[in-house]
Formats: sequence, C-alpha cells, structure tokens
Amino acid sequence: MTAVRVLVFNLFFYAYTFGVAMACYVLAKLSTREAMQRVIHRWGKTVIAAVRVILGSTLEIRGLERLPTEGARLIVAKHQSELDVVLLGALFPNTSAVAMAELRRYPFFGPIMDKLGVVMVAVDAGPQGRTQQVVEGARRVLAEGRPMIIYPEGELMKLGARERYRRGAGHIYTALGVPAYPIAVSLGVVWPQRRWKKTIGATGAFEVLEPIPPGLSLEDFLGEVEQRIEAGTMALIREHAGPEELAAAEDRHARGVNNHDKVVGVPNPD
Repeated sequence: MTAVRVLVFNLFFYAYTFGVAMACYVLAKLSTREAMQRVIHRWGKTVIAAVRVILGSTLEIRGLERLPTEGARLIVAKHQSELDVVLLGALFPNTSAVAMAELRRYPFFGPIMDKLGVVMVAVDAGPQGRTQQVVEGARRVLAEGRPMIIYPEGELMKLGARERYRRGAGHIYTALGVPAYPIAVSLGVVWPQRRWKKTIGATGAFEVLEPIPPGLSLEDFLGEVEQRIEAGTMALIREHAGPEELAAAEDRHARGVNNHDKVVGVPNPD
C-alpha cells in the first residue's frame, strides 16, 4: 500500500507540475506576472493538499509572524527538498530568486523566468561580475516590495549535511542594509532530495527563525546566518526524523560533511 500511495503521489505531482509549467509558459507570452503568480500559488496549495491526502503527511509552517507580509524581505533558507519550492509557491508566489542565465537556453525556461523577474546571473561573468549582478538584481526585487529568496548552499542537501555557504546573501545584506530572515527546514524527512521515495505519515517543518537586523559585517553575517540555519534545521530533524534517518543525519552533522561525504571547507585531495 505504501508503494502505491507514493506512486500515485508522484504521478500526480509530475503530471500536474508539467501542466502548470505549460500554463505558465503561455501566460508568460500572453498575460501578466500577477496571473502567473496566481497559478503558482494554486499549484503550491494543491501540492500541499496532495501531500496531506495521498501521503498522509503533514507540513508545518512555523514563525511566519516573524516575516513581514509586505516590503523588502531577504529570505535565506536551507534547501532540502522540492517541497521547499512548493511551500514558497503557496506562501509567497511573488518571490524572486537567483538562477543561472544559461537556463534561458532550455525550452520554456527563459520566458517564464523573465516574466517572474528572476535574477539571472551569468556564470562566465567572474566572481566580481556575479556579485554585482546578484546585488543589482536583489536591489530591483526588493525595491518592488517582493521577497528575495537565497539558498546559500546552492543545492538540495541531505538530512544533516551542509555545504559551504556562498557569499551572495551576505553581499545583498551588507550592500542594501536590509534585515535577513533565516529559514530552517525538515521537509527532507517527508520528501528527500530528488528522491522518488516519499515517507508516508511523516511530518516536516518550514520555520522562520529570528531575523538578523542590518548592521553586521559581511563575515559576521555569514557566520551568524549559517549558525542559525544549521542549528535550527538540526533541531527540526531531531523532532521529525525516524530513528534510521536521524542516526544518519546526526552522523553527517557531527562530521561536518556535504552530500558527497566530503568534510566542508577541506579541499578534495583529488
């Protein structure tokens, strides 16, 4: 029965998401950003309902009162599951993020991302050029009163794993003088990174932590936001993970390793 429920959920999710992507492509060509955001909002709410009904799992949203409902919001989040994006679609469909400009080469991606106002960064621009593109893009998004989401590790992480935090969020924070809102998650308990397998009857959480007010130096901010996100994420994992998952997560966390079991901050000897 478990395998059947997972199969039904996956078939529903991928078919529905493909249909929504095609609708967004049409809206990108013929309609407004607001129309596309309404579709994304409905997509997020529907997928959350499917998690509850088909998988019997619960997604908790905590600390939302710490996040202003409007105005400039720099959100710095752990990225653990596709459910991270689903929840953002349900909660903040007008959110912008950073993406590689090269994604425009793929079918459908370019018009959708342009209409959504995603910050596009050319990977061949060099570190200084990429930093400038990220900061200027964030300046535009935040001036529009829209949330800006940054995943500082740049990839989906296994439970308990971490990657070197990139400096983009810190450059936005220091250049624009805005508060930052760290997000801890345990959504990977329900839906592990890029996995077909899902956990029936599990609970995962998305928690807005205490904001970091403007005024810290770049290095102090990077240290503070990483400490808060990693500590908050492990607290949620300890609350929600099963025994085997928790043991593996604790091991990764204690050794300070990334998805590939390499110690973070130590160069690969290869």
